[in-house]
Amino acid sequence: MQLTSDFAIHAWDLARATGQDETLDPGVVALLLPWAEAHSDLLASSGMFGSPAELPPGASDEHRLLALVGRRP
Repeated sequence: MQLTSDFAIHAWDLARATGQDETLDPGVVALLLPWAEAHSDLLASSGMFGSPAELPPGASDEHRLLALVGRRP
């Protein structure tokens, strides 16, 4: 699952950096969000991700996933 998350998050990074559509596939988000939530402490303490971002109530699942890995959607 780690490799899948790496590909998805880096695809988002590249899309954002190059001004392309950065929307993640909803199926990928549905697969990765529970994994990221279950491992959020490990992700945060690994030093490989930024601190989890704060989101407003009602944030989308995609934004919740990105926030867990330190991205600012």
